[in-house]
This record gives sequence, C-alpha cells and structure tokens, in this order.
Amino acid sequence: MRIIFKIVRILYPLGAIGVVGLIFSIPYLHLLAWLGLLCFCHPGFYHTMRQIAGSFCGVYRTIPRKENYNSTVDYILPFNGKWTVVNGGVDKDFSHSWDVETQRFAYDFIIMDDNGNSHKGHETIRESYHCYGLDILAPADGVVVKASNYHAESRVNGKKAYCDTWDIRGNFVVIKHAENEYSGLAHLAAGSVAVRVGDFVKQGQVIGKCGNTGNTSQPHLHFQLQSSASFFTAQGRPIAFTNVEARQKPNYDKLDGRPRVDSLQRAGQEHGFSEKFFIGRGLEVENGDADQLTLF
Repeated sequence: MRIIFKIVRILYPLGAIGVVGLIFSIPYLHLLAWLGLLCFCHPGFYHTMRQIAGSFCGVYRTIPRKENYNSTVDYILPFNGKWTVVNGGVDKDFSHSWDVETQRFAYDFIIMDDNGNSHKGHETIRESYHCYGLDILAPADGVVVKASNYHAESRVNGKKAYCDTWDIRGNFVVIKHAENEYSGLAHLAAGSVAVRVGDFVKQGQVIGKCGNTGNTSQPHLHFQLQSSASFFTAQGRPIAFTNVEARQKPNYDKLDGRPRVDSLQRAGQEHGFSEKFFIGRGLEVENGDADQLTLF
C-alpha cells in the first residue's frame, strides 16, 4: 500500500519530466506530461487517488459491522440544534460510500426547513444556507491529532460539487477518542478551526464552524468515525450516538429522491445511563436530554 501512495506522490514531478518528452518528441515519455497536467488542473485528484488506493486495504482485513462493533465511548452529534442526514447509514442501501472503506459509515449533515429547502436566498451564496457558519462540536473527549485551517471556500450552487482546493476534505479536524477510534470532521469554514494538534478537547467543545471547503456541492458537515488518524487507510467504524432524538424530515424527497431510513436503529447495547442508536439518511436529528431519550 505504501508503494501505491509513493507512486501517487510522484505524479507531479513526473509531469515535469514529461514536458521534456513533449519538447524532444520522446515516445511515451510525453504521456507523463498529460498525467501531471491532470493532477495540476483537477482539484482534489491527488487525494482522490490516495482514497482509492486506501480502499484496497479492505482486501486484507475484516471491516467492522454494526452487529459486531461496540464502542466504549459515548458520542454525541457534533452540532447544536436539528440537522438532517443527507448521506449515511449503517446499511449498504443508505451508506455514504459503501465501497470506500474509510467512508462506509460516514455522514453528511445539513439543515433543512420543513419545506425541504437547505437555503433561503440565492443558491450560489454560501451564507444563504441554513447550516453555514454554525458551530461544530467535538463528539467526545479526545486529543486533536490533525487539523487543517488554510483552505479557501469552494464555489457553491447546491447541485454540482466543486473542489477549489487540492484537498477534498477542505478544512478538517481529526480527534483521537480512544485506541483505534478517531473522529474526522470536514469541510469546515475557512479560518474557523479553533483547535490545534495536541489540544485536549471536551465533548461539546466548539472546534470550528460549518463551511463549504473541499469537495462539496453546498455547505455541510462531513463526519465519520475511523480506526486511525489517516483519512485514506483507516477503517470506517459504525457510530452509535448517545441520547439522540430523530424524526423523518418532512419534504425530504424534494431535495433527495433516494430511499431513506424509517427511524433510529437501536445499537442493541446499553452503556451507562443511556442507550445508543444508529441514524440514517432522511432523518432530522439532534442531541437529546441526558436524562431522557425521545423519538418523535
């Protein structure tokens, strides 16, 4: 796997070598120039290739399933208020990206009104989107092991995805919560990341704001639980939330015509004062009261 990554890392300098092939009409060598040009002109191509390479790790190891993975950490939703799951679930039919090992159990969250709209105002203006600029929270206690805060916002039109930087995650934070359990929170607003590598964060602490950086069609939060700090080679982990409230979002199908889950799924195990539940596409979710779980 490291060999694959090394190959990807040298695509850019190989492109420069390929220019020599173009100048002197050296057979086949000029093809490297076109490869290098693709890497340079297509934002996010480098990280997309690394992600694809990382997926091959799944051939050599068993991926956790919702039935056999039990975390000792109590996770809350990484935001305040009611947000809607537009991608994600613990079953294949609702998965964010079932064939991409690190993102198999990932989630994308936005805020929708009950008319099925994610914005009020022009769809090309980031600030028109209900979730843009809102606080993003640490889902559990932990230590920040990676953070990026220098990517500019991508263009937005609510339909087509743009990536106006070289990292598909945009600005992001990775937090280690326990051995082999890290959370990744991506697409954070430019300049909003409020933590640094090495910082200890408490559950519910603000780590940044929802943005539109990286590969995205509209402002949203990408959230996932993974087995290591690497976005590319880690295993995705199914994450069951503590004290979560949920309902089917009215008029969700106006935004997304795909099938959606009916309700929360019980994780099947009590832990401490609460039970844990899996969420999924089409549900409007929020953190509930610590003393009472409500399904509505």
